[in-house]
Amino acid sequence: MYVTDLLRLNLHEGPKSQGEVIKTIISGDSLTIIERQPGYAKVKTADNVIGWTKSAYLVTEQPPRLIVTKMERQLSKAKKLIKKSNTDMQSALGNAEKYQKLLLENESKTGKQLKQLEKLKLQNKEFELSMTDYESSVPLSAYLISILVFFIIGAGIGWYIIDYRIRKRHGGFRLY
Repeated sequence: MYVTDLLRLNLHEGPKSQGEVIKTIISGDSLTIIERQPGYAKVKTADNVIGWTKSAYLVTEQPPRLIVTKMERQLSKAKKLIKKSNTDMQSALGNAEKYQKLLLENESKTGKQLKQLEKLKLQNKEFELSMTDYESSVPLSAYLISILVFFIIGAGIGWYIIDYRIRKRHGGFRLY
């Protein structure tokens, strides 16, 4: 139960406004009915104070003033949330634009890199084909250098053998 709109009621120690006033309750205070008598109700407040008051001013639904106050608080919270959401959205839009620019830049770089990669793959295939063409062939310069090296080595070995035989035949002396 609730105290009806725009009222202040006294809680008394006894029914029919008998006894001292224990507490004053106002519109919107939540109450629990403990006992009923004609025209009066024994109630318990949210802070556990028990007393008697007139039942004609008690209603089961929240008074409109309380509902309006509650709705105003919810509206205020909703406005704050909307304001924060708008700020967050603006920030997100700014970030989205920045990332969109970065994405476009990276896409153009990626496109250039892909073209360069394709060009390098083509060059690599050309080099592989040329390698298979010349796989068993040796360049002419390598042949000439190897012939010259073998000639020099052969001449040196031949000179040494002749010198050795001459010295052996003549008692270790060289004759020229």
